[in-house]
Amino acid sequence: MLIEKENFTIYEVEELKDKFLKTLDEESVVVDMSSVKKIDMCAIQMLCSLKQSADIKEKDFSITNANSDILHALKISGCDIVLGLKYG
Repeated sequence: MLIEKENFTIYEVEELKDKFLKTLDEESVVVDMSSVKKIDMCAIQMLCSLKQSADIKEKDFSITNANSDILHALKISGCDIVLGLKYG
């Protein structure tokens, strides 16, 4: 699923909720964050919830194309570990 907005914040979470839930019907859950420049804790919480739901359904989960600012936000929140992010 491509997040097409520059901001992924509380304002976009409600708008994207149904799209996120539909990704759980796919073979794997891939969140492409190539357009995202700003993220807040509400959006991070949604990603963690999506990851947990994917785990329950035994689906692979990944976040792709996140820029360094997004990765930093995930890391300082401690959610990088929850989301299974690996650094190269």
